[in-house]
Amino acid sequence: MTRRNAGTRRTVAARAACVALAVTLLGSAAACSRGEAPTDTASSVPFAQPVTIENCGRTETFDAPPQRIVSMNRHVTETLIQLGVGDRIVGMAQDDQKDPLPEVVGQLAKIPSLSKEYPPAEKVLDLQPDFVVAGMSSAFSDKSGLSRDALESSGIRTFLFSEYCGDGFSDISVLEDDFTDLGRVLGVEPAAQALIDRIVGGLDAVSGLLDAAGVEPVRTFFYDMGEEQPTTIGSAGIGNLIAQYTRAENIAPDQSKPFYKTTWETVGDRAPDAIVVDNFDMTGTADGDRKIDFLKNQPIMQTTPAVRNDRFVMVPLSNMFESTRMVMAAETIARGLHPEAFTDNE
Repeated sequence: MTRRNAGTRRTVAARAACVALAVTLLGSAAACSRGEAPTDTASSVPFAQPVTIENCGRTETFDAPPQRIVSMNRHVTETLIQLGVGDRIVGMAQDDQKDPLPEVVGQLAKIPSLSKEYPPAEKVLDLQPDFVVAGMSSAFSDKSGLSRDALESSGIRTFLFSEYCGDGFSDISVLEDDFTDLGRVLGVEPAAQALIDRIVGGLDAVSGLLDAAGVEPVRTFFYDMGEEQPTTIGSAGIGNLIAQYTRAENIAPDQSKPFYKTTWETVGDRAPDAIVVDNFDMTGTADGDRKIDFLKNQPIMQTTPAVRNDRFVMVPLSNMFESTRMVMAAETIARGLHPEAFTDNE
């Protein structure tokens, strides 16, 4: 699809509503139990004309909206529920997150969990899905028997969020295209557009607030994981996009990937003024706390302004994927790096 200018279809009201929602979501979390697979899904009314999309280099054509969906990643599950098709999800993978968005808790409780990680192929195929949606390329592994080719040879359509294919996540239009295509395929275009407006509006609101405050970019190291070699964000992922919206100057955009391994020497030479730490824990901050403690004791990192000035910002890893949670991550980072911009908005 052709990339579109997001600015032509957003309003100031939408931006304000989105940032207010982001504030609400940041302070909300809930746990839920699992129910049974939905037995009655909406009737599949054929499209007037077949819907064809291009997704990660593949052409997919749909004669009717899919009715039996398997979601392979939690942020994908939440997105599908937000699109209004949660009752079509017959199974979800990566059920290891204990802080679902409040707005999806009710529907999430009705969806059977397939596994804490990725399920075996037979468990997916037994559900007889007609659509498998993933947010990471690892979900469509050849070794697991769940490659896109393997699934589609069984008549199962697939969709991959574009952060992990092609040119990666170069700008917000990638999300716009992904969600638009999902809306078309699932027959929920108005809901998809509303979700796009909510995300883009929320990010714009954070960016606008920083612009109004006249903040300067902060040289920032994004630390994901790794002690021998640190994994950081590249120039083609959600992390780098969020960095741009939050005036966090990514010190290591060396590779066109969402994440990649660099060296401590490289990070030390670039002397970050702040460090954003991914917290892998679904509840609590033990993982993030451990990483910060490690960085404070890592000999090279001890020489950096970020460590000397104890300037760390912790972000849940679950908020660093292509979803509405991006707005939550943006506000957390913006508040951590530029607290002065939020003084009059508390």
